[in-house]
Amino acid sequence: MSKSPMVEEMDGVPVKEKKKEAKPLNVCIFEDVSYREKIFENLNKLRKNRQFCDVILQVGASQDVKEVHAHRAVLACASPYLFDLFTAGSGNQYKLNGSIDFDAFEILVDYAYLGKLEVPPKLVKATYVAATKLRMFSAAKQCGNYLLENMTPDNCISLRSLPGIASNPELLLKVDNYVRQNIVQVAKSKELLALPTIPVELLQNSHEEKNATNMKHLCDMVLDWVKTITEDQGVKLEELTQKVHMLYLNPDRTLHDCSDIENGDLQDSEVIQDYKKLSRKVSVPGSGKTGRKKSSQTPAKPRQFLYTKSDSNSSLSSLSDDEDKDWRVIVITGNGENSMLGLVSVYGKLTVLSIVQRVHSPNHSPLSSRNASVEKISSYSIVPPMSSARCAVGTAELEGKLLVCGGYDRGECLKTVEAYDMSTNKWTTMQPMKVPRGRFNAAVVNNKVYAVGGCDGQKDLSSAEYWDPETSSWKQLPNLPVVRSHAGVCSIDKKLYVIGGWNGQRGLTRCDVFDTETSSWINMAPLSTGRYQAGVGAAKGYVYAVGGCDSWNCLNTVERYDPATDSWCIVAPLHTARRGCGVAVFKDKIYAVGGHDGIHSLCTVEIYDPETNTWSPGPSLTCCRANVGVSVVGNRLFAVGGFNGKTFLNTVEFFDQENNEWTSFVAKEHGTCDSIPTKNGVLNCDSDKSVNGDLSEEQEVH
Repeated sequence: MSKSPMVEEMDGVPVKEKKKEAKPLNVCIFEDVSYREKIFENLNKLRKNRQFCDVILQVGASQDVKEVHAHRAVLACASPYLFDLFTAGSGNQYKLNGSIDFDAFEILVDYAYLGKLEVPPKLVKATYVAATKLRMFSAAKQCGNYLLENMTPDNCISLRSLPGIASNPELLLKVDNYVRQNIVQVAKSKELLALPTIPVELLQNSHEEKNATNMKHLCDMVLDWVKTITEDQGVKLEELTQKVHMLYLNPDRTLHDCSDIENGDLQDSEVIQDYKKLSRKVSVPGSGKTGRKKSSQTPAKPRQFLYTKSDSNSSLSSLSDDEDKDWRVIVITGNGENSMLGLVSVYGKLTVLSIVQRVHSPNHSPLSSRNASVEKISSYSIVPPMSSARCAVGTAELEGKLLVCGGYDRGECLKTVEAYDMSTNKWTTMQPMKVPRGRFNAAVVNNKVYAVGGCDGQKDLSSAEYWDPETSSWKQLPNLPVVRSHAGVCSIDKKLYVIGGWNGQRGLTRCDVFDTETSSWINMAPLSTGRYQAGVGAAKGYVYAVGGCDSWNCLNTVERYDPATDSWCIVAPLHTARRGCGVAVFKDKIYAVGGHDGIHSLCTVEIYDPETNTWSPGPSLTCCRANVGVSVVGNRLFAVGGFNGKTFLNTVEFFDQENNEWTSFVAKEHGTCDSIPTKNGVLNCDSDKSVNGDLSEEQEVH
């Protein structure tokens, strides 16, 4: 059969014959650049003639309000702030809140219509402030660049004080760097002299102590004191500028007002009595007698902090959390042999701290954390940071060194291993584990380090491995009976105990023991409460499970396991519910270090006495640490890494039993650290930070 003339084959399938398509005509394109310019010029003329305007903006103070008529569509396109204002409101009149200069606002309205920014020199600052508020960032950037190009020691302080500058980190950094580089000239400027000044005198026990003081650290501590009394005691900043504040160093490593010292106290010298009389004449609310602070819920500064000569760029992240832009030391400069000026940010406002060191006779000095003799106060180095941040890490003592295995650094679970040698104050890299392993714990049996369970970043693990010093390698163990992360681990005799943990759904009551001689897992009595992130340790033949979390609730309960009867019993609870605390036995007592209470990372420490079945508070850490690793090495209890509520930490601190404090400083002969500039020089006072960034609490928990 012949094919129809209207049908053809395509890929073997008959289809209708296609009609020939007409050749398309070329599109007529004409771009009139001048038209766009004319349109906006005409719109601007209409605005100035108040023709077809559909919005009226009221700008200025209540006693001097001026009106600007405009077209809301144009302004909404130019300013996200005005777009939100128009969207949320109704009608055609809007009052702009805040201090926006009318002339600067009109300049920005012209810019919105014409795309041209023309600002007289005297209005650049006001235009920058207005553009920042209106979120017209291109205009704000150009004004900021102009201000930077014309910055001098005489005007940089007013630039640093501009409202909204904190929202421009790049500009803020450049201004701060300029101030630091020119602080000698800036300190003489009228603008700096006009800033509010808080005068402070620090009483110290000796000339040696005074001369060894690190001025950057002293300024940090004075700023901490200002923050404490303004936020906790309600003292206003203006009130602090009305009198000289005489301070002393408290045993909790914080500064306190000498007015706190009670009359008749052995430390109540004539100098302090005179200060009290003067203080009563110029009364500052909140600066009265509050008593000496006996314990602290905030991170503590170690006694060496005030005197170390370590460089300000060294890793001091264990000494402070992430930088608070509203509370920071910008620059320090010497102002005489015994005095200094610190330019600081207080509630985001520039303020000057005028600090004078004053030697006070040791026989009459206020209570201090230092002995009168300070021959060695300048001979300290900082324990260097680990190669990376580590949270929920495995730690152990191996041949006199601190072994740190795996951990979680926010981005991934790690399999790297490193060891810290106290004798050299250095870290060395060791052979990595067989698999990445975070959110786990480790323990030592017969000089072998066992890493059990955890998470590899994708899934929870049932695997376990151990470090064999004889072959210098990691070897596989039989798998755990169940998958688990965040389990507690400890050892008694030749057995390894694995307590509780997380299976992806809840805290486990299951506990298992590994017999290292038979290389087999044996089920043991379950916990009375399912818990993960519990601190686990062994003392006097018993296993203790401290705190933790059931599913979402932090626990303060503590259970004790008796291997002889294969049973658990409840013992005295913690004073503070905490999960992710580190637990270790030190000097026959159980230390529960740091952790998280469900709201905040903790720096507090509790100590359990098995003889009396009681918990008592211990000295606070220098940095809050949740999911912290702890181990005893020699005569030191170490706290390793963790999470401070904002940042994963790469730092290490240890408990100095002699001085009853946590510290990150070791004797200089154990390592070297560059010196900071002399106290009469200029210091770069950027806050020191731990590695990696911020994250939410939800990201950190599991």
